[in-house]
Amino acid sequence: MVPIALVYDADYTLMDGYHPSVVLEQRGMDVDAFWNKVIATQQLEKKKGDKTSKDIIYLAHFMHEIRYGQLKGLRIKDLAQAGKALQQHFYPGIPDFFVRVTNAHPYARVSHNIVSVGIKTILEHSPLGEHADTIFGYSFFDDLTDNETIDEIKGTSSSQEKIPAIVAISYGKGQKNGEYEFPIKNMIYFGDGQTDKPAFRFVAKRGGLAICVYDPRRPGAFEKAQQLKEDVHYIVPADYQYGQAIWHIVHNFISTRYDELKKR
Repeated sequence: MVPIALVYDADYTLMDGYHPSVVLEQRGMDVDAFWNKVIATQQLEKKKGDKTSKDIIYLAHFMHEIRYGQLKGLRIKDLAQAGKALQQHFYPGIPDFFVRVTNAHPYARVSHNIVSVGIKTILEHSPLGEHADTIFGYSFFDDLTDNETIDEIKGTSSSQEKIPAIVAISYGKGQKNGEYEFPIKNMIYFGDGQTDKPAFRFVAKRGGLAICVYDPRRPGAFEKAQQLKEDVHYIVPADYQYGQAIWHIVHNFISTRYDELKKR
């Protein structure tokens, strides 16, 4: 069997919007105000000459709300509960796409992986968690004090950490003996924006496939995606239904890699 790894960004790649917003909504917060504050902080940091990434800034604001604001008392079980509300935000064909790709290619060992700058627990307890072999995202401690509330950050998954995550997926179970379970040339990376550019380039340079998706319903989304045309192989609508562009691209890629394996 030919090993194939599909690696997905989450927000605006598999779903419309930022998935941490679900938690904010459930707590009655003004979601737009939260993200506007994140953007304002990023702009302020730029003026200071600091290139702190947006994902680190949002995490800082998220933790600030947990400690002092409207998220005070937030528990990991609350994050898990929020994951159940994600399905309404998925792009067409998700999460069925994961199962369809695997079942349609019995000659391939397909691994589905999510590398997100979002929150791991939310993604794990969404329908995505049922189909993903690996999920990278921010995680939290909740056992540093006597209560169940979130205490501190446990693990990070910033945009700068996407490439190490991709390498870890490539190694897979073969990491101990130095072999690659999923060679990067057998990998497809799905993303949507500038924070995915290093991952697009990393995978494409090593023979894998880079796909940039966009939401055709969002004004300016296609133009934004076009800014990445030099870094990706395809720019396509975020429609994962059978018979759409993504389906054909993935099917052809897996079939080609299988044909190459047979010729060895």
